[in-house]
Amino acid sequence: MKFILSPTNNKKCILLVVLSLMLIPTSYSQSEKKLLKQIEELKAQPEFNPETPLYIDLLFDLAKEYTYKNKDSTYILANQGLALSKLTKYKKGEGYAYLRLGDYYSQLMDKDNYKKYYDKAIEIADNYSYEKLKLIVINNYGTTLSINGDVDEALKYYLEGIEIGEKNKDNLMLPILYDNIAIMYSGLKDYETALIFHENSLLLSEKSKSAFTMAKTLSNMGFAYAYLHKFENAEDVLKRAIPIFIEEDNMDWLSFCYEVKGIIALEKKQFEDALEWYMESNLLCEDLDYFTGTINTYNGLAEAYIGLGQIDSAEHYALKANKAASTTHYPEILMKSAKTLADINRIKGEFEVALDYQDEYLALAEKADTENFKKGLAMLRSYQKYEAQKKQILDEKNRELAGQQALTYIALAGLLLLIIMLVLIYRNFKIQGRFNGILQKKQQILVNRELQLKESNNTKDKLFSLIAHDLRGPIHSFHGLMQFYVRGQMTKEETDKFLPVALQDLSSIADMLDNLLIWGKTQINGTKHEPKNININDLIENNMRLLKPLADKKSIQVKSNAEKNLVSYSDDAHVDIVLRNLIGNAIKFTHKNGKITIDATENESELVLSVADNGVGMSSEKQENLFNKNNYESTYGTNNEKGTGLGLFLCKEMVEMNGGRIWVKSVIDQGSTIYFTIPKKLKLRKAI
Repeated sequence: MKFILSPTNNKKCILLVVLSLMLIPTSYSQSEKKLLKQIEELKAQPEFNPETPLYIDLLFDLAKEYTYKNKDSTYILANQGLALSKLTKYKKGEGYAYLRLGDYYSQLMDKDNYKKYYDKAIEIADNYSYEKLKLIVINNYGTTLSINGDVDEALKYYLEGIEIGEKNKDNLMLPILYDNIAIMYSGLKDYETALIFHENSLLLSEKSKSAFTMAKTLSNMGFAYAYLHKFENAEDVLKRAIPIFIEEDNMDWLSFCYEVKGIIALEKKQFEDALEWYMESNLLCEDLDYFTGTINTYNGLAEAYIGLGQIDSAEHYALKANKAASTTHYPEILMKSAKTLADINRIKGEFEVALDYQDEYLALAEKADTENFKKGLAMLRSYQKYEAQKKQILDEKNRELAGQQALTYIALAGLLLLIIMLVLIYRNFKIQGRFNGILQKKQQILVNRELQLKESNNTKDKLFSLIAHDLRGPIHSFHGLMQFYVRGQMTKEETDKFLPVALQDLSSIADMLDNLLIWGKTQINGTKHEPKNININDLIENNMRLLKPLADKKSIQVKSNAEKNLVSYSDDAHVDIVLRNLIGNAIKFTHKNGKITIDATENESELVLSVADNGVGMSSEKQENLFNKNNYESTYGTNNEKGTGLGLFLCKEMVEMNGGRIWVKSVIDQGSTIYFTIPKKLKLRKAI
């Protein structure tokens, strides 16, 4: 959409400007609020004229603010500023309009258009000696080329920009140019070199007293320090940067700081901290519609969940990252997600899927190594060409010194090439060796898996044999009893005597079938783990209410001493199954007029729940085998209630799935107490 104005349609121009400002989002940073306030104050003046350079410049400043968060607004504002600039022959404004249009098309990766508009902006800057404009265009042009992988061309622009900035002593743009060169080296994983350029940038930022530029440099340094495992340095620079971004209300850079915090926690294997930081970064990125940041956080969340052993959650985020990265030009993100998915599927035992992802990762890694090598050489060539141009100027003053410098550069280039080649050879050798080891271990893993499957089948056979035995007797008895009753072969006294016993057997069978169905579902589909913050007091009260008829039948008092407002980050279905089985068992093995107590407390690291009764108790031998998966011994309650050990084995599975543990304390004829633990409430730091 372009707006070409003439003296006859100035009113239309003003209307379009007003309408476009109405289309701008309503969520602003401090800098955006300041610009909008300036525009409103200017428009409120009686002599307001949209053709003034001050107003046009404000449009371009606002267009810049929306480049990364609302590029359509950037396009509209840039075109309106261009139309006003052409109408008033305001050449500097025309140059800035082309700059912002170049920024717009750079976000779309439209090379033909961003090249056209950046070149137009440079032409105007050269013709009218607008050095500051040229410096900004060169920087943005170089950044766009760097993102597209043209690092040699990007370096040429950055070096030219540094030369212009040094000549004009522009301490505002020079730090940005040094930072962008550093970011290219970080992209090649040469963090030591990146830090050298970041440090130059930091010194210049401190001189110019630009807090925001300094904060950006500090956050980029934190990224480099994190991957060099200099964690204290990384934490120090982030500690300085984060308050500045919060004060400036700049959420995209704040999200990057939180992402770096997540990287540090991952590198230190502090997976809970990593999960929290990546979640905070993800919230900000999704709120800003910051696509690259969002998929980076997906990868980070997947790695954190792997570290916490929550494989389903890890796979969810790794698949999201992989899918999103497949539609972009960010192979590094796609490579990382492929490696994460390979690790997840190896853990799950899906070896064919794991190998497919592993092959994808290796192919991308090999391609990345080759491309990084080429980029390194291209940057070296650009740097040599730049230095050669400087050398030509120096030759006129001192040819002998220039010759010595040439020899030095050649020697350094040869040494650098040799080092790069050796590093790449060593790295490829390590990768090949590591995956050869994985392939060698594959056969042993498959053998172990076969043994596990045999053991699992034996367990199932034993379980079904036991269930068949325990179900057949009560059902046949009930069937016979009903036949006698229907045929009128039972007296009223016999009916009153035997029918309650049969009903009790059927109730036990129902409990057994409930547990069997839950167990069978987990064997077929696998246990799904969907943790969230849940209210423990509600679950306890619900199960007490559900099992009250069974307790009342034996005049058993069931009481809860649980602390109030307990919240756990667990799967509510799992905890519900555990509580129902434990309270049901306590009722089953407690005498009439007995007492059952449910406790729940919170300590520094977890919640501890217990179900205690004053029933029959159990021997130490039985306690040792109580949660054994091969222990399905039939047991009768105090009122001849029928049961098996399947419910307790299910409890053990569910508790451990949520990261807890379960154990028992018991004394014969005095009662039993079964304890289990679950995680505490997950607390997330607020982003703002």
